[in-house]
Amino acid sequence: MKALFGALVRIAGFGAGSALAAASLAMLAQIIARFVFSSPIIWAEEFAVLLFAWIIFLGAASVQAEDSHLSIDLLRVHAGPPGRRILDGLRRIVILASCVVLVYQGIALSIRMWPLEFPAMVVSRSLLYLSVPVGFDLALLLALRPKAWRAGGAAPATLA
Repeated sequence: MKALFGALVRIAGFGAGSALAAASLAMLAQIIARFVFSSPIIWAEEFAVLLFAWIIFLGAASVQAEDSHLSIDLLRVHAGPPGRRILDGLRRIVILASCVVLVYQGIALSIRMWPLEFPAMVVSRSLLYLSVPVGFDLALLLALRPKAWRAGGAAPATLA
């Protein structure tokens, strides 16, 4: 199981990084084409928007893998060890419930958007909305893995 979770973390990180690189290259090509050659690439902006969604949701899964989403720890700092465990449990329940809702709604939205296309790329807009259930499915799986398998197994990152 540890190898499976490790593979999921690598997939999420590689996917987000690859999408960032591809979107950056597309926008660089768009800038050069528009301002140097006066001939814009008509699909570049749509492509970058599509990849931006994938960057966000795969990145969220990557952050969940390390349990390092930002949190405000006002209550946690003043709670004793039993209170911290309760707050951490509530936080985990909220994360899991949010992931389940977003996977369900993301699938429903992807199905509804299937007939619509990006005008310049002529691909389904469903590819944009599919980033939500894919990213939150990964985040859900990574939130469910045992604490001992996490990167540090520590408390979530906090704002100082």
